[in-house]
Amino acid sequence: MNKYQVTPLALATLLACAPAAWAQSSVTIYGAVDVAAGKFYQADATQIKEFNTGLQSSSRVNLQDSFVGFRGVEDLGGGLRAGFQLEQKFDASSGANDPQGAFARSSNVWLGGDWGRVTLGRAITPSYNAMASWDLMGMGNNSIAVRTFGAVGTGGQRQSNQISYRTPQMGGFVMEAAYAPKEDDLSKVDLSAIYIAGPLTVGAAYNKFSGLDANFALGAKYGYQNLEFAGAYYHSRNGRHYNPTTLQYVSNSIAGSNGFSLGAKATWNQFSAGIDIARETKSEYTIGNSQFDAKKYTNVLLNGTYALSKRTKTYINYMRAGGFNNYGIGLNHNF
Repeated sequence: MNKYQVTPLALATLLACAPAAWAQSSVTIYGAVDVAAGKFYQADATQIKEFNTGLQSSSRVNLQDSFVGFRGVEDLGGGLRAGFQLEQKFDASSGANDPQGAFARSSNVWLGGDWGRVTLGRAITPSYNAMASWDLMGMGNNSIAVRTFGAVGTGGQRQSNQISYRTPQMGGFVMEAAYAPKEDDLSKVDLSAIYIAGPLTVGAAYNKFSGLDANFALGAKYGYQNLEFAGAYYHSRNGRHYNPTTLQYVSNSIAGSNGFSLGAKATWNQFSAGIDIARETKSEYTIGNSQFDAKKYTNVLLNGTYALSKRTKTYINYMRAGGFNNYGIGLNHNF
């Protein structure tokens, strides 16, 4: 007898395509497919690895992850709404599922109204949303700020077991706060504040794990005609330190850095070109009670994008990060 295994992604797809009686009429399927030809270096838990030149998906030389998502909203009446979000990343060059697990990008439910929104489950962190508000690359995979300072230190783009509240917009001002109960003996507080007034955007991000140093960032973006300018300051802690010679992770080390980013972007009809520079003004690591200085890097991103339509674009990325050259030429389609 033949046996068949149904993956979470396949099951979700079947449910989304089921008769209307099985699902809300407001359920939407969305996502992106992004593949580039290029080469990049990536740090894992033990070393910095060089990847071969070839097709890349969900890497630092792509604009974004390849993923499929499902979201829905139900009107409960009286201005109250409920909804959910499920997102799963995949490797578009091979079709392989995300090794972090099904729906590791997002898996949450929420309740909202004129008073704001409460979200429960795995979701994007408030501090990451704040960084995205001023980052010229929208905190995409090719964000030089993320590659230099992390997503507000070790805060990460997403957080499991997160309870968050976002205020309604009040005169261009929005605040968001999140708390993640203890997991692996660490709890986390994550905060953001964003203010938008016409062409000006200002944001602040903060997060802290219990027993560890805090991370924070302050940034702004300004638009003038077809130009955008951005700048930010970062205080990043609790990272990993890799030996610049051996490229190996230094055991029991905790890395930290301070620095800033500056960038400019210009748009002409379907074409845009931008440059982002991130400079470390302080870089150090500790082992036990001993503290050591580390090499400070100036990292650079050059990006060019041409929109073939509202949903499809071609692009080229060149990133100099940590002394390594990364590049990619790709095609991105959102649906």
